[in-house]
Amino acid sequence: MSIAEILIVDDEVEVCTFFNYYFQEIKQLPVHVDYSGELARKDFQQKKYDLALIDLKLPDTDGITLLKEIKALNPNCEVIIMTGYSTVKSAVEAMKFGAFDYIDKPFNDLGELDEIIDRVLQFIQSKQTYVQNEIKTITTNFGIVISENSPMKEILLLARKIASKKLGVLIEGETGTGKELAARYIHNNSPRSSHPFIAINCGALTESLLESELFGHEKGAFTGAISRRRGVFEIANYGTLLLDEIGDASPAIQLKLLRVLETGEFYRVGGETPLKSDVRILAASNKNLRQAVKDRLFREDLLYRLDVVDLKLPPLRKRVMDIEPLINYFIEKNLSDKQTQAVFTKEAISILQNYSWPGNIRELSNVVSRAMVLRVGSKMDEKCLPPYLLAREEKHFEKENNGNVVLSEDSPQIWTQHRLKTILEQDEVNLPEVIRMLEQQNNDIIHTIIMKALETTNNNQNKAAELLHINPRTLRYLKNEKIKR
Repeated sequence: MSIAEILIVDDEVEVCTFFNYYFQEIKQLPVHVDYSGELARKDFQQKKYDLALIDLKLPDTDGITLLKEIKALNPNCEVIIMTGYSTVKSAVEAMKFGAFDYIDKPFNDLGELDEIIDRVLQFIQSKQTYVQNEIKTITTNFGIVISENSPMKEILLLARKIASKKLGVLIEGETGTGKELAARYIHNNSPRSSHPFIAINCGALTESLLESELFGHEKGAFTGAISRRRGVFEIANYGTLLLDEIGDASPAIQLKLLRVLETGEFYRVGGETPLKSDVRILAASNKNLRQAVKDRLFREDLLYRLDVVDLKLPPLRKRVMDIEPLINYFIEKNLSDKQTQAVFTKEAISILQNYSWPGNIRELSNVVSRAMVLRVGSKMDEKCLPPYLLAREEKHFEKENNGNVVLSEDSPQIWTQHRLKTILEQDEVNLPEVIRMLEQQNNDIIHTIIMKALETTNNNQNKAAELLHINPRTLRYLKNEKIKR
């Protein structure tokens, strides 16, 4: 496919002159230049372009407005936004409206410019193949399984675009939606991919332990500090650090993280010498951090630093089209060399597609693993599924008059009887695997109860703990034990 004329829209003569030369002489491609939004509108209303490079700030309009107008008239026209550093946030918003990418002005790095232009020209010439190859790479290399019409597709394509940028990224989503996988995907598509990727859960450690893990400590800094220890900011130097569940970090830790983000400097616990670290920070949270800012539980200035790009991962219940591909992926992952086939019946798949999945992809993975242990032959029917899926999870959760969240009285008996009956029907039982599966299922039940209580109380851990008759510390421990498994 040949490339039709390329449109350049910028009020700076030098920029237009540069691109006129760049495309005509270097890329051997036809190019047209406009110095205002008004002139550009006349052109793209009369003529179709394959590619438009638009300045974000124009005297008579803005680049995002022109982007929307071009996409409305010609959805196949790819748009690259040209921006200064002060307007990067707007440029990222433009990508959410359909811009292919953005480039920083002035164009000091011609290698980066060439890479972006070559990528967009390749995309224009084979859009379908490009997207299919990217989805295949995502599944093969990162275990992120999506269908062609998944809402995750646009999110991951955006993640791919911003991976090479020096931007902070906040990944939001419920527990089990794949936030760490998305972070690894960004890291592996960035210039830092040859350096370490380290993920640390801010909610799994006490404040003092988390500070030591992040920044390291000097010998004798506290009882038990028998030697100097490097923290993850040092270990991940030139790489990527994922701060998972950042919303659980204490105010003191938040302040120290803000300093690192602003200056690149930090101190080891007990240290007096400032240390430098060149680390790209990605943050993940299952909480609404904007609401946490309003509730004065999270620093607003830290949120602004972290949330340059916001990726919201949808829960599995909003990705029903991905459930069957995920099932097939987990089956293949769990099959040993001696096993040749395992498949769910249509009825079982229908049950899985109609469940709300409070534990999201992690819960689905455990359900598939369980079904493969309990199956007879290659077929996995509803007998291989946890009974709470058959009766719908909501029927197993009740509220007492005082508002406490409890299991209905018959739920444990139903689970136990059904599990035992299914296991005893098999001629041969792999007891160690059954023990592992039962332990995992019990952990899943506890985690599901906790997540239900948190959902009921709008993620208020103190209120959720009251409903479950445990203290907040125990709730955090049980919740984070599940995360680490």
